[in-house]
Amino acid sequence: MNIVFLTSESTHQYYLINELHKHYAVRKVLLQRRSVQRKSFWKRLKRWLRPALVMVGVRSFLERILFRHEATLERRFEEQRFFPNRIPQLDPTIPFEFVRSFNDSEGVAQVVREEPDIIIVFGTDILRGAILHTARIATLNVHRAIVPQYRGGGHPFWAFYNGDFNHVGTTIHVCVDQLDGGDIVGQAMYSLSPDDRIYMLRYQTTLIALDILKKAIPRLMDGSIEYIKQTGGEKTWRAKDLTIWKQLVARWKFRLHVRALTGTRHLSPRHFW
Repeated sequence: MNIVFLTSESTHQYYLINELHKHYAVRKVLLQRRSVQRKSFWKRLKRWLRPALVMVGVRSFLERILFRHEATLERRFEEQRFFPNRIPQLDPTIPFEFVRSFNDSEGVAQVVREEPDIIIVFGTDILRGAILHTARIATLNVHRAIVPQYRGGGHPFWAFYNGDFNHVGTTIHVCVDQLDGGDIVGQAMYSLSPDDRIYMLRYQTTLIALDILKKAIPRLMDGSIEYIKQTGGEKTWRAKDLTIWKQLVARWKFRLHVRALTGTRHLSPRHFW
């Protein structure tokens, strides 16, 4: 069984791959790393003076300032729990190489060479075209949100912004042309508790993803997996629509919600794989 990961470089991604490798050997990890083409100073200046890009730059700058402490807490929290007293990195026994884009012919060729039975996508650009048809059994996406209610990006903040705390969790679904619209292989909700903080949630949803994959892979291998079709939920949420104001409102609603909770953290029984 050839399992190939399409991913990028981050602590939580390294952890999930390493842990899954202990149960099912990972043939290759292909890491997305964008190459930067150098342009002349005047071309770069002309590009960055475009009003839309100026606004994007301003927003990015403000987000770094406003949420820098939260990002630092998230990074430290994950490092301490995923790699205690160790440097976050891939298991040295797992082969890896870098890919500029999984959507161009060169990237597709790199994936095809590995003859993948199962491809697991975890934190890449949106995949389109030929790459979606390179796995013999299935190409799966790790989506740290609940579909069909929350397809797209910017999660879990859209759920918080909507006050929808019953749809926080992780979904593993088949990759298709429609963004996050493929059949569901496994899904589990996460029930918040009073001691939860936003910077802890990527850790929790990564653990859920690992648990789903460990149970789903053998069923994919023997053909007994049950694919659940998505129904309803036509809306796709976009990260770029999650303005700074909406992010602040989402955080405020989250804090109010967890302060009102009683009891302990647990996985909701509303799950399937």
